[in-house]
Amino acid sequence: MHFKNYLICPERCLRCGRCLTACPAGAIELDATGLPQIQTAKCLRCGACKRICKQKAIVSRVKLNC
Repeated sequence: MHFKNYLICPERCLRCGRCLTACPAGAIELDATGLPQIQTAKCLRCGACKRICKQKAIVSRVKLNC
């Protein structure tokens, strides 16, 4: 079994907030510096944040669950 985790690349992120509003689960929160962080426990893994990011700052990583 495998699942995707989404991560935000800080060097690409412009902090525009589009991912915050696109996330249907409210799984993206801002850290102390204003950088969005994806809360894995809340994430639905739907990819809405990745699709809306014009900077391609959100990447997916497939993890194996054995």
